[in-house]
Amino acid sequence: PPDGPLLTRAAAVPGDQVAVTGSLGCSAGGFRMLTENLEFDDQTSTHLSRAHNRPIPRIAEGLALAANGVVAAIDISDGLVDDLGKLCKSSGVGAVVRTDKVPADRHLKRAFPDEWQALALGGGEEYELLFIAPEEIMDRAIASLELPCTVIGEIVVGPERVKVVDQNGKEIPVDQSGWDHFQHKQPPS
Repeated sequence: PPDGPLLTRAAAVPGDQVAVTGSLGCSAGGFRMLTENLEFDDQTSTHLSRAHNRPIPRIAEGLALAANGVVAAIDISDGLVDDLGKLCKSSGVGAVVRTDKVPADRHLKRAFPDEWQALALGGGEEYELLFIAPEEIMDRAIASLELPCTVIGEIVVGPERVKVVDQNGKEIPVDQSGWDHFQHKQPPS
């Protein structure tokens, strides 16, 4: 095990910021493309396929976040909303996520113009990091990484759930179930 502080699911407190590494939804988009035999331009197809078949675990980034004072984190393997919900339950807090802040790349938006946001919020198998810290630690932690990171919301006092809101603060109903590894068959390689 590494020396130094550990990233856990149980250290988030109200007032902390919620952030993610990279962009979200491409693995879920790749899964849809492969299982539904969808066709896109070569660059988009390659990008989405790679995102699903060869996700990159953010191990070095997790170590850098811990070294900079972040104590609460989880990898996004079951979907942003689902995994943040697990962190909230472990910490006994709630969270608010702002949809206009959730990062998704141009390939996903081009391939799924009407569904990219749902894929970014609920798609699994990402392996990007979701991390929580007070603002002053968050600023330092994000500055320490070469990978783009985005603050997407904040931790709030109970109930232990994720509230997703639009740019006007209006709650948006979302599927809280996330990615179920046992319900999805692996697409052909």
